[in-house]
Amino acid sequence: MALYSYTYQKQPAITIPHSQRLTNILIHTLAASFSLFLVLLSTLLINNYNSSFASPISGNSQMKESGSVKQLNKESLILTPTSYRLTNGRGQDGNYIQPPTPAISTNSNPLRPSSSEASRFQPVSTKSLYTIAVIGDSMVDTMGEVLEYLDEALKNKYPDNKFLLYNYGTGAQNVETGLTRFASHFKYQSRDYPALPELKPDILIVASFAYNPFTPHDRDRHWLTLTQLVQQAQTVSNNVYLLAEIAPLRRDFGKGPQGVNWSDDTNFEHSGRIIEQLQNTVGLSSTLGVPLIDAFTPSLASSQEGRREYVNSADGIHASVEGHRFMAEIIADAIILP
Repeated sequence: MALYSYTYQKQPAITIPHSQRLTNILIHTLAASFSLFLVLLSTLLINNYNSSFASPISGNSQMKESGSVKQLNKESLILTPTSYRLTNGRGQDGNYIQPPTPAISTNSNPLRPSSSEASRFQPVSTKSLYTIAVIGDSMVDTMGEVLEYLDEALKNKYPDNKFLLYNYGTGAQNVETGLTRFASHFKYQSRDYPALPELKPDILIVASFAYNPFTPHDRDRHWLTLTQLVQQAQTVSNNVYLLAEIAPLRRDFGKGPQGVNWSDDTNFEHSGRIIEQLQNTVGLSSTLGVPLIDAFTPSLASSQEGRREYVNSADGIHASVEGHRFMAEIIADAIILP
């Protein structure tokens, strides 16, 4: 027996008048035509919108100007192959080299600012007076009691600003000694400064301490201790830089009336250790993500030793007047006023 049952009843047929059928057909036709019109209109608007902008890849542009159509050359953004040398902007003679620039068409490109517009985007300082401190060994100490060379370079770059410069450099100190005295009151030569954590400079430059290797030489120890010093500096200033000073001479290292005047072999071995620690500084900058002030790389001659004109002939170690000006220019170019 079925669970349920029903009786099928045939429904009466519904008859639609002929006039009503014609009306329905007309309504559907109009609706379809209107939809097609909207699709065509949207396509036209999109094409017109796209044609008013240049392609960032090809540089093509279709812009209506007084009834005419202007088109940029496809070569407007094609860059020419250029070789670069790791000279930090200086040639073998130590002079600045204008870096090669991509060849770009002079045609106007709405996606690229003109040269006059780009020239307006220069570093803009947010205040008038800045405090800058440099901590290091004798390579910093000999930069001047009040960092005179750096002061001159900064005034040339930022003529509208004033600077309070502090030289925390001390002779014959390795990086471990620098770390130990970091938080202490500083008194050396004619300088009498508060501890760096008290000074809280706007910019703090940590030099390499490369010219005073450990005894025995320990490159890893230098790397780790310099890391600690940078981390300590970052608790004091929001703008910390690492400085790799000029490269040393090799066999003539320390030769001069006021030099150490060791044997050639000793000079070569000791200067090699200095170079290793300067290389540490360059590498550590990348590892820690700290901006690098690199005077080391552009000061290397083809013989892989320091350029003689940058080294003081009296002691064969520290920077000459030209060497100090060279480093000061690089420092001024590298730092960005916060």
